[in-house]
Amino acid sequence: MRIWMIVRLALGGLRRTPLRVVLTSLGVTIASGAIVSMVGFALGLQAQAEAPFEKLGLLNNIEVTPKGLEFAHHPHDPDDAPPPDDAPAPDDAPAPDDAPALDDAAMERMEAIPGVVLTYPDFRATGIKLIHGERREGATAIGFPREASLLGFVRDMLVAGDFFSVSDAPEVILSEQLARKVGFESPEKALGAIVTLEATGLSPEEAETFRFERKELKVKVVGVYSVPRMGPRMVSSSVVLPVELMKQIPGIQFTPALASLRAGRTAAGAGYQRVTVRVRHPSDLASVEQKIRDMGFKTRTLLSQLEEMRTFFVFIDVLLASVGTVALVVAALGIINTLLMSVLERFQEIGIYKAIGASDGDLVVLFLTEAGIIGLLGGLGGLALGRAVSWILELAVNAYARGQGVTFHLDLFAFPVWLLAGAVAFAVVVSVLAGVYPAVRAARVDPIRALRRE
Repeated sequence: MRIWMIVRLALGGLRRTPLRVVLTSLGVTIASGAIVSMVGFALGLQAQAEAPFEKLGLLNNIEVTPKGLEFAHHPHDPDDAPPPDDAPAPDDAPAPDDAPALDDAAMERMEAIPGVVLTYPDFRATGIKLIHGERREGATAIGFPREASLLGFVRDMLVAGDFFSVSDAPEVILSEQLARKVGFESPEKALGAIVTLEATGLSPEEAETFRFERKELKVKVVGVYSVPRMGPRMVSSSVVLPVELMKQIPGIQFTPALASLRAGRTAAGAGYQRVTVRVRHPSDLASVEQKIRDMGFKTRTLLSQLEEMRTFFVFIDVLLASVGTVALVVAALGIINTLLMSVLERFQEIGIYKAIGASDGDLVVLFLTEAGIIGLLGGLGGLALGRAVSWILELAVNAYARGQGVTFHLDLFAFPVWLLAGAVAFAVVVSVLAGVYPAVRAARVDPIRALRRE
């Protein structure tokens, strides 16, 4: 029998019991819709979590820290908590006296590594006061090199103005949220304004002592940037300063200077607590990271952390898909029941097919085709049901979020093409497998007994 004839006969057989076929397909629809909506939700959360990494260009960065030096915790760097006093040192950590200093000379060697496009000290200072007129707002200062203007993501984040100029002028870039807090009605109104940065901290002196300083820096606003959705909260209330200006902030060198003194060195040769090395492409990370480790420094990449996060989301995807698969298996039992009933009701018809020359294989294909059509209808219906459910849930969640002060839209679901196509294909495959037993039963019908009933 030709394929088109088998499909025609299969559709004719299904049309004889429309209510039974609709109810059976509805079971497949609910199961497929559950798979699509649950996996789509996990993919949506993953996309939201990964978006800031890609938007901020963090996947090409390598974080470099000195090896074997224990940094004291300081309010200027709240993310670097000190290890416990009884924490064992890493096996590969050399003695503090042998640890190379993470200074300008080390940065020059790193920048000479093939694949590296930018190297700069990772300066962050909390407790900064941004003053404009009568407004005073707390902020975090982040250092960035002037050469970073060549990076595409830097300019993409700007909503007004431009990046730092090539001169040594004291300039600053404000976050859009912080600009509004200090009184600027719009990002454009902030451009060209002179604001004051007030900072306090302990600065090292030559006699291995520290001096408390309070300093005010007059800086010109040259740009305003916007933080990506789900981005770090610290970045949303930050000011970006050139690296050479960050070095003037009191206390910025306190942590590495103290660590250097504890290691028996001078504060003057402390170097930096952390350096960021940016590579041209994520494929360069492994080779560059290994060369930096060979220089005697510790490294960490956000890409490795992102891969761990992706592994977690893969587990969640599999778990949610398994729950939907259970529902699909239950729906498959309905398909088996429907086709077995069809075999019994069409007993004489099957005998006639065999009498006029249909083979056992033709009958198997016929009933598997009917099962596949039920699965196809259910899978397509599942796509519509999954999208409808996700749309309703997204509306409800965003309405609640707006009531809690969230201004941007939350995209909770993601439906890539492979998910939609895979859900339909999975529904068809499970349905066809469910139709194997009824199809074999139909193929084993004795045509003589079937016709004798007539």
